[in-house]
Amino acid sequence: MKRYYSGTPRETIPMRLTDFFIDAYARWFYKRRKRGSISAAPKVLVASLGHMGDALTVSYLFPLIRQKYPNAIIDVITPTWCKAVNEDNPYIRQAIYLDHILSNRAKSSNWQKIKQFYATFKTAIAILKQEEYDYYIDVRTSNAVSHFILPFTKVKKAIGFNRRGQGGLLDVELTLPENTCFHHFDTYAALLKEMDIEAKLEDVKPYFYILPSISWETILPKLPSALEKPYIMLFPETGEPHRQMSLAFWADIVRKVLQESSYSVVFCGQTDLSARIINEINPSVGDSNRLLNASRLLSIQELALVATQAEYALTLDSFPEHLACIFCKTITIYRVSGLPFFPIANFSTLLFHGHQPSVGIEYVRKNVEIHYYPETDIPEVKNKIAERILLEKVVS
Repeated sequence: MKRYYSGTPRETIPMRLTDFFIDAYARWFYKRRKRGSISAAPKVLVASLGHMGDALTVSYLFPLIRQKYPNAIIDVITPTWCKAVNEDNPYIRQAIYLDHILSNRAKSSNWQKIKQFYATFKTAIAILKQEEYDYYIDVRTSNAVSHFILPFTKVKKAIGFNRRGQGGLLDVELTLPENTCFHHFDTYAALLKEMDIEAKLEDVKPYFYILPSISWETILPKLPSALEKPYIMLFPETGEPHRQMSLAFWADIVRKVLQESSYSVVFCGQTDLSARIINEINPSVGDSNRLLNASRLLSIQELALVATQAEYALTLDSFPEHLACIFCKTITIYRVSGLPFFPIANFSTLLFHGHQPSVGIEYVRKNVEIHYYPETDIPEVKNKIAERILLEKVVS
């Protein structure tokens, strides 16, 4: 099989060299292991060593697995930074944590990331050595694949992609053609097909389980002032700052919303960016109580509950977008990516993107309205966002 490696030559040449030795090891040792037959109630290890948005959309596979195999046991191998997504998922038996160096966005040194990887690797392997799985599937088609764990656990059928190396350890080695624009769920469906599960993107039902213990009584004390409906939510942050919009971009939209409606705005995030946007708006005394800075105050569970009552969520290509569009109408901006990560939404979504390869490709989720602009941080996009929110404005 010809392999299409993903990355620059500086990245892919070491992968090719490493794969020469991995292929030899797999051929003479690993693939000669005793596998046994697949159980009618299979144990499945789902690997996703990416980020929180990945963890959320990967969870949409679990109901599909259970529809085919009602008594299936599902474990996940996932980074610690995705704990908030996985720990309360009702489909997961156990989450095994492994922090891959290549997906670690922490503001720490490479040496610290290596130590974190090694510590979590040791813990994960100790757990995996006690298990036997019918299926292993790794959803990653870019960096941070986890195939290196396979020699340390018993797996009857290992399925994954070879674009980032280590493909020789897989029993079913999937590849993707170069320069093809596809949605990431299409790759999930390819993995499920090897488990005799048919999955279509248009049929997926996104979900996120909110614990019964999460209530408005736990949320209201954390906000700087009482949360009065109606409101919109603003998530101005992503894990990669170069994908974010300018302060002035968000400030102009919020000013217009404040002036022409009685909406409040709930700012959400993990940094001081929301405070800087509020300062940029420089609200009058009358408007200041409608700007609620919830950054660092609410848990993921609490954000989900707040989203259930929001009129709109304004987001970027990030985890908050995938979470918000489960529970409310969403407006989102993609500065870098396109079709591969378009939202899987329950509610109508307005999307602006600057990803030229995605232009003209039909998206099967019909509740997503898509607009292409080579540059997204422009007045026309700001105006369209404000106009959409104000179509359903609540007048003071």
